[in-house]
Amino acid sequence: MDETTIQELRALAEKNGIDPDQLLEIAEADGLPEELSAAMAEVLGDLTIFGQSLDEKDG
Repeated sequence: MDETTIQELRALAEKNGIDPDQLLEIAEADGLPEELSAAMAEVLGDLTIFGQSLDEKDG
């Protein structure tokens, strides 16, 4: 996960009352099968895009 995505996830988590460190720990957890890890990265990316869209709408 690139640094920009990490920062966007942190901001989105904080905005929604989620511990950003815990969210990132889950996203980067060791021991997940590669397919599940890739799927999680895609979902988190989608959440980031959704959050950005909401910010643009609110702004």
